[in-house]
Amino acid sequence: MLIEKRAMAEIEIKHLRMIRMIARTNNLTKAAEKLFISQPALSQQLINIEKRIGTKLFLRNGKNMILTRVGEKLLDSAHVILDELEKAEREVAQEVNGEKGELKVGVRCIFCFKWVPSVVKQFRGKYPNVDIIIGHTQQAEEDLISKTYDIAITSIPLNNAKVSHAQLFEDEILCVMPADHPLSHRKYLNIEDFEGADYIATDENRSLIFKESGVHLKRFITIPYPETIVDMVEAGLGLTLFPGFYILPYTLTKNIHTCQFGTKKHMLQWNANFLKEETRPSYHDEFIDTIISHAITG
Repeated sequence: MLIEKRAMAEIEIKHLRMIRMIARTNNLTKAAEKLFISQPALSQQLINIEKRIGTKLFLRNGKNMILTRVGEKLLDSAHVILDELEKAEREVAQEVNGEKGELKVGVRCIFCFKWVPSVVKQFRGKYPNVDIIIGHTQQAEEDLISKTYDIAITSIPLNNAKVSHAQLFEDEILCVMPADHPLSHRKYLNIEDFEGADYIATDENRSLIFKESGVHLKRFITIPYPETIVDMVEAGLGLTLFPGFYILPYTLTKNIHTCQFGTKKHMLQWNANFLKEETRPSYHDEFIDTIISHAITG
């Protein structure tokens, strides 16, 4: 049955919300509770719009409400229209009053805390009413699924069907040594060049690259504070591998030398991971864009 254009023009936003909620709950009573109206009022609203359109939107199977083919088409339109409307409402609210909310960000790599403060400061300039919680995540997938964090920053995208990711920026891994180290004249070091060396890292996991390559270190030292590691390298107590964004500023103030790791640059791709959800606050994407902008402008 064809739906007349005039009848379609009489469909209101409340009808689209009604269709979406009935389809979501499969039950008139539950839908009415979610929409904060009585069940008879919602039932009458459905009857009225079905009369206007001239066809059924739902079939009743006991207490269950099953979408008809026309109902499914209207539901698809309802998702698009309501998502856009809610987005517009958030943007207007942000423009007029300043959007309010909470953003929880988990950072997997401790080095990222080097740029996080400046990103947060820039973000707060646009969203002063959004509370930001920054934490260190060791289990990014679990923390996202449990909603401990809204966004998890990692150096690799998470391999989970429930998680999406956005690429932030690339960064080079650099070898770091004292300026007077015997290898400081080299343009690059291979993994084999670390044989018999003292190596300093933030955690035990950093030793895997050497074990997998069959490289035997003299000593593997763990210090959870990157700035302390820089001081130890400068003092000649070992070598390390650091992200370029973290270590390069120190080359201007510390007596250290950096060079390429491997014959080809060893790059890391930083990612923002988040749950695949129908809707989420626009300031989530704005925070991600702020990180990207910070990486570009420095």
